[in-house]
Amino acid sequence: MTDEPFKNWPEDFINRGIKAGVGSLPVVGGPIAEFIQFVIGDPAQERRDDFLRAVVERIVALEGKFDELKPEALKENEAFQATFIEAAQASLRTAHEKKKEMLRNAILNVAIGTVDETIRHMFMQFIERLTPLHIATLNLMNNPGANEKVKQRVQNVMAGGLREIVDVAIPELRDQRELADVIVADLENMKLTNGAGLNVTMTGNGMLAQRTTLLGRSLLQFIADPETGRVPC
Repeated sequence: MTDEPFKNWPEDFINRGIKAGVGSLPVVGGPIAEFIQFVIGDPAQERRDDFLRAVVERIVALEGKFDELKPEALKENEAFQATFIEAAQASLRTAHEKKKEMLRNAILNVAIGTVDETIRHMFMQFIERLTPLHIATLNLMNNPGANEKVKQRVQNVMAGGLREIVDVAIPELRDQRELADVIVADLENMKLTNGAGLNVTMTGNGMLAQRTTLLGRSLLQFIADPETGRVPC
């Protein structure tokens, strides 16, 4: 494998598109176009190349454990190729390292396993739409008892609501009640969780119940590290 497998990558059309889009604006040109290309175009290409390099390095590291990751197998895997390209494009549109990790894991999991094309396409859209806080909340709802802080909290209450375990497990949402409500509503509307409302009072055991749907659990598997099973959140 060459040291620079990305030099002539087809995704370069994205950067050409940035230049073309800037040049087509009637009032933008010259120094302004150069500024936008320098500030957006060049860094975007660097981020894209860093993402692709990390993917290839991970494939090389794992191909000894998974025959599906050998170059000969990947060359025949259309789902892998489609996911690779979609993930490369999506990596340009996010600054979240955890979301980039989700995209890398998705590429690997599609290569290793068998995923229905409709589900694969839907999950790639979900990754773009959902924030790391969405995924952290989804992962929490999948197995609240796996979080030691949540277990300790529930042991000390006779009854409570899911907001309490979210506050304990995801500190970023502790003082963001409206944001937490929006995140849970998104997960419910997307059919990734069921009965995850934060304001319903229940027993301690009820607070530890799994609230992810089959679709939600499948999404978590789709974005988890294929080697460790860890979800980036």
